[in-house]
Parts: sequence; C-alpha cells; structure tokens
Amino acid sequence: MTSTDCKKLRHLVLWPHIQHEKDCVIDIDEQEDAIHLGAVLDGQTISICSLFKTTNPELGLPGIHYRLRAMATHPDFRGKSAGRAVVLEAIKILKENNTAVLWCDAREVALDFYSKLGFNNKGDFYDVKNIGPHKLMYREL
Repeated sequence: MTSTDCKKLRHLVLWPHIQHEKDCVIDIDEQEDAIHLGAVLDGQTISICSLFKTTNPELGLPGIHYRLRAMATHPDFRGKSAGRAVVLEAIKILKENNTAVLWCDAREVALDFYSKLGFNNKGDFYDVKNIGPHKLMYREL
C-alpha cells in the first residue's frame, strides 16, 4: 500500500477539516523507511495506518522506535476487527525488523482500542489543533 492509497480514509475519518482529499498527507509519507498498511475488502480499503521510524525521547526506552500515525477504519466497518488486524500486522512487521517500541498519539476515543492491543499510556492529555484530546501510548515489542 502507498500513502496515496491512504488519503481517502484519512480525509473521511481523521481530517474532514482539510478541504481536499489530495491534501491529506503527512510530511514524511515518502521517507524511505515509511510503511503504509491497510485492510482491503472486496477492493475497498477499509482500515489503514502509517508507520514512521521516529524515536520518542519522552519514553526513555532503548532501541528502534516507530510511530504509528493516521490510523483509521471506515465507519461502516468499525467493530469488525479490521483496525485490530492492521495494527497486529504492523507489530509483526516491526518485530521482524528488530523494532523495540511502537508508539502513537492516540485520540481520546481510541484509548481503549490501543489498550486492548497491549499499549500503555504515558502522561496527561494534550490537545491537537482541529482534532482534540490525545494521549501518548506505546507498546514495547
């Protein structure tokens, strides 16, 4: 999957405040070690995430860190384990590549989702402009 394949769900689910779907990009989408994953059902992408090699010094954990960003599942497919499958595939790939930590800035509504996948949270809530409250979450791999 490519970052371009992710734009439609990013716009629909995460960033409806951005005027055009084509502008739903992350500045490091095309960096060499970026990984874009998705679940596809009957030719439709129903869940996505992007992974970027980014160390988070706040965690104080050694080894290679990857950041999970732009995790989204189409509203019609929530609760059917598509998002879970995407994150578990991400974890599998990162473990195979000797990654030590997967972390993310989790929206308040997603805290339970990540907790059930073995993520821990750290610190207080903080506000992300145009989006709302988030919390730092991480999982040692």
